[in-house]
Amino acid sequence: MSTLSLPKVLSSLVMHIEPLLASATEYQLGEQVTLIPSSQEWIEVSTPSCVKRVGFEQACSSQLIDYVFQDQWVSSEVDLSLIKAQILERSNVVVCGLPVNGGYLDLWHHDGDVRGCFSVELGNATQQRAMLLVALALDYPLEDALVLARAYAQSTQMGIWPTERDAFPDIVCANFSKLSDIGWQFECQPVEAFAAVDSEKLTLYPVVDSTQWVKQLLELDVKTTQLRIKDPNAQGLEQDVAHAIALGQKANAQVFINDYWQLAIEHGAFGVHLGQEDLAVADLNAIQQANLRLGISTHGYYEILRAMAFNPSYIALGHIYPTTTKQMPSLPQGVHRLKLYQQLIGNTFPTVAIGGIDLSRVPVVWKTGVSSVAVVRAITQSSEPAIAVEQLNQCLSEREVMYDN
Repeated sequence: MSTLSLPKVLSSLVMHIEPLLASATEYQLGEQVTLIPSSQEWIEVSTPSCVKRVGFEQACSSQLIDYVFQDQWVSSEVDLSLIKAQILERSNVVVCGLPVNGGYLDLWHHDGDVRGCFSVELGNATQQRAMLLVALALDYPLEDALVLARAYAQSTQMGIWPTERDAFPDIVCANFSKLSDIGWQFECQPVEAFAAVDSEKLTLYPVVDSTQWVKQLLELDVKTTQLRIKDPNAQGLEQDVAHAIALGQKANAQVFINDYWQLAIEHGAFGVHLGQEDLAVADLNAIQQANLRLGISTHGYYEILRAMAFNPSYIALGHIYPTTTKQMPSLPQGVHRLKLYQQLIGNTFPTVAIGGIDLSRVPVVWKTGVSSVAVVRAITQSSEPAIAVEQLNQCLSEREVMYDN
């Protein structure tokens, strides 16, 4: 159970909060949220994972506030560098609707840096605040709550969950086309679109930790796989990467290398898979110019929009279910959120669902419309990997039948 405690001064938000919560319940997006009145000057958002105190303007002086949203601007002349410095100095400050050349920015602190998203239109302020609080109450991270809020601010239909890409803001990153217009400097250079994958080969996507597994899977006629060696200091790392790449080339298969993009370029890999944290440090232009495909991990709305800006070969959506194969910074997304993420991306990019997916879960995941399903333990912990591959492929060949039922 989650609660959203709302001060009387913000009671005008209820007309949007209540239908949005009803919509979230219909979509099964998280714990049920109870809206309750509060005598405090701040909003309190209580979820199973945390309790957050939120203030709009009037609570800016309180040291107890986790997020202080500044969303009232009397002048269109603002110094972006000063605003960013303020956010770096006070990490709980979140700036919404900052007027800049050609539109508006939402800005927040993330891991010692400032992140932002841009919208041409500001939208309705009451709607923006309402969705922001609803998303936080549903345990979305701040960055997801902000992009959802800006999307809902554009809506003309009360209580309808935003799903259309055009309603969502653009993410401020190296590939954002209006960086110079808004006066934002990035060290990274923009990158051209990455080469496409063969979607017919992408359906089943095992992620494994050794060249032995890569070899075994290719012999089982698996057409796409990923070598993920977690330890960068592992003995024989370069030889393993080179061997996996050679195996993929011989089998005419799509073998992706996780993280080690320099080695992937050096040995002519088919593709590279990167996490969000790698996007700021990897040389994306070098990867693109080497004609390597690029897959990007995402864990929610903000990261999906950021990944889309780089025009990758595919976007991985996860983690869908609890998983023990990797330490995850985010909560499991669940299949209902996955369906909305797929709807947001549509046919623009191939998508890969990943995280805790086994044979029993494949049908419901596949029915969301994703292009591919990534598995780990469903194969590597099977006593009969060949049978596991056959069963998984059989499930993934039945999407049309399931949609007809």
